[in-house]
Amino acid sequence: MNQKTMIQPCFACFQNSLDKIQSNNHIHNDILELSSKEIHSIESNFKEIESNVNINSSNNIDSSIRPILAWRDPHNPPSNIDEVTHLGLMEKYKIPFIFDIHTHFFPLSVMRAIWKWFDGVGWGITYKGKEEYRLDALTRNKIKYFTSLNYAHKPNMARGLNQWVHETHKDTKNMIHFGTFYPEPGVEAYVKQAVEEFGFQGFKLHCEVSKLDLNTPELRSTFQYLEKDQIPILIHTGTAPLPGEFTGYKYFRPFMEAFPNLKVIVAHMGAYEMEEYASLLDIYPQLALDTTMVFVDYLATGSKPDKYIDNLEKYADRIYFGSDFPNIPYNLSHPISNILNFPISTEAKHKILYKNACDLFRIAYY
Repeated sequence: MNQKTMIQPCFACFQNSLDKIQSNNHIHNDILELSSKEIHSIESNFKEIESNVNINSSNNIDSSIRPILAWRDPHNPPSNIDEVTHLGLMEKYKIPFIFDIHTHFFPLSVMRAIWKWFDGVGWGITYKGKEEYRLDALTRNKIKYFTSLNYAHKPNMARGLNQWVHETHKDTKNMIHFGTFYPEPGVEAYVKQAVEEFGFQGFKLHCEVSKLDLNTPELRSTFQYLEKDQIPILIHTGTAPLPGEFTGYKYFRPFMEAFPNLKVIVAHMGAYEMEEYASLLDIYPQLALDTTMVFVDYLATGSKPDKYIDNLEKYADRIYFGSDFPNIPYNLSHPISNILNFPISTEAKHKILYKNACDLFRIAYY
């Protein structure tokens, strides 16, 4: 397998390479195009994908990618041991629990293939294991509420992922069900099904992985529906860690101009264009940001995150805590402790770590 075509790092973007894997290994389309008939056999289907992933050693990572997949201080990286060290800080600031708005859930075999891909680019993941283990890890870290984020990279995949979330996690305590969608025939119908039949409370899009132009006419009626019903969308639209064909502020601003009342949460605070995305908060009252992988010692979203700490105070009502769990190369205490230790007000810490998200989904926190 050609190494340069495989190593295109992003925060949970194994799907960006599935087409290449499919082409190189002659995997049948039905394995990737999830339909309702495939939901109950999805685990066995994706074992074939997992077995065909063959990625070179991280020692051979392209030199252009190494600066992104690096620590701020390589001699003193944060712990990647599954341990909880932030509870004392939560008690100090009287934080009752954490609401993590950016957590990923895929079928296990897909998740294992994602992990194998990350291993191949030297991105060691702390929270590998079955869902029972991962759900327990969230509980141990006092993350009471979390989301079911995933996304599709091609047609005929999103509806099946939505069905999987609904059937697999309809009884998962405190999970906020998010779906996904893709520009394809029938998209508005299955988005409405996810909201009106399944009770989904949000959607996730990934402009890099999906090669998604938010301004495509195929999605206009879907965005209008979500805008009218005030259903939030969490979007990876920024250019970090590497730009995509339709990522960045220049594509996002006209999208917001077209749908000014759409509830949008920009993942990773819009890195690498954090100031540009933050400036839109003053224009669009429904726009918000999440902190995912920004204020950490890994350089995937930039080497100088500290200069954006002031924005946490300035826009405290419009920022949500996110982690990218489980696909992070450190433990959850690292990003949580950093925010708790920042020189921002206690009220800003409360808003970012749980209040804002609870208000968004009408969850009482007292």
